[in-house]
Amino acid sequence: MNALTLRLFVASVVIAGLAAAGSAQAQTVPRPAATTLATPVAPAASPSAPAPAGDYTIGIDDVLHVIVWDNKELEQDVIVRPDGKISYPLAGEIHVQGLTVPKLTEILKERLGASVKNPNVSVMVKEIRSFRVYFVGKVAKAGVYPIKAGTPLLQALTLAGGTSDGADLPSAYIIRGETKIPVDLRRLIQDGDLSRNLKLETEDTIVVPEIVIGSNPQEILDRRIYLLGKVVKPGVYTLKQDTPLLHALFLAGGVAEGADMASAFVMRGGEKIPVDLWRLIQKGDVSQNLTIKHEDTIVVPSGGELQNAVYVMGEVLKPGVYSQPEALTLLKLVTLAGGFTKYAAPSRSTLIRRDGEKKTLLKVDLKDIMNDPKANEDIALRPGDVLIVPERIF
Repeated sequence: MNALTLRLFVASVVIAGLAAAGSAQAQTVPRPAATTLATPVAPAASPSAPAPAGDYTIGIDDVLHVIVWDNKELEQDVIVRPDGKISYPLAGEIHVQGLTVPKLTEILKERLGASVKNPNVSVMVKEIRSFRVYFVGKVAKAGVYPIKAGTPLLQALTLAGGTSDGADLPSAYIIRGETKIPVDLRRLIQDGDLSRNLKLETEDTIVVPEIVIGSNPQEILDRRIYLLGKVVKPGVYTLKQDTPLLHALFLAGGVAEGADMASAFVMRGGEKIPVDLWRLIQKGDVSQNLTIKHEDTIVVPSGGELQNAVYVMGEVLKPGVYSQPEALTLLKLVTLAGGFTKYAAPSRSTLIRRDGEKKTLLKVDLKDIMNDPKANEDIALRPGDVLIVPERIF
């Protein structure tokens, strides 16, 4: 090997060594983590989830994570104060509300440049707390959710786990400031009516009410009907509008075993209207599908037992029809019905008593009667009396 060849060989080895060292060094240089947003929670915090930050504008209560590379002592979390400012070492106070992440990064580089040589700054949104909405009512996970501006209602609803059993979908609404905005979730979810998929604004409160069943009639403002006798779930039900008899029966779970369907009837004021449920259900005779109106009482008898009976509905263990009313009082009826459920509000019970065409609602405090029957009359029952034990509010 001559001298020139030897020099070329040595040079190539040195260049290869330098290239390998440079590659290894590049692999050890840490990179800034991705900008993160807080995963929606209700209401406690949870680990962050990645999200783009380029167009996000910083708001009050947001948590920012600032890194100045090669200056570990300057890495810290900062919270945007109510005045829209943050305080950062060597940079002083900065008004960040309304700034994008890249803009704040520029400002920090400029401010820190007076104290740190060529500062390499990274800013990440660790938690978004400034843009949030609230879900209350019959949703799977009620609570506070941080979301991006302009998130559609349906997408935000999925963060709360969707609606839960008993949700009154058509009656849902959004509270925005002093305004109540109706949103028919039934049409949005079931019919795909995207005109209902409103874009949410910060501090919106989405309310999904509960369907009211078996409540005290004096507390119900909408149309109410009564289903008694041999139905699966006797009780008081609310309607948004007049509805066919067959639909009303579905609310109560349909007729129960042992029902005398041919002898059913509807009480409307002082009028008794016969309806043959057997012909309606078995034969499809739609002439029997009476339109049910506010204050109608649907009665499905069993062997004539309702001619001389009383009824108990609501929060008792065995709601239904009980015979021999002349031997019963309020407390005896509750005892026969198995007592109260754990959700009962006995002090707000109601006794419905019909006297001819007149219907009277009597407030009765069953709790007081139980505690001191001498001072509080345990009312003797009459045929046709209806006792309703409502669900407690809290």
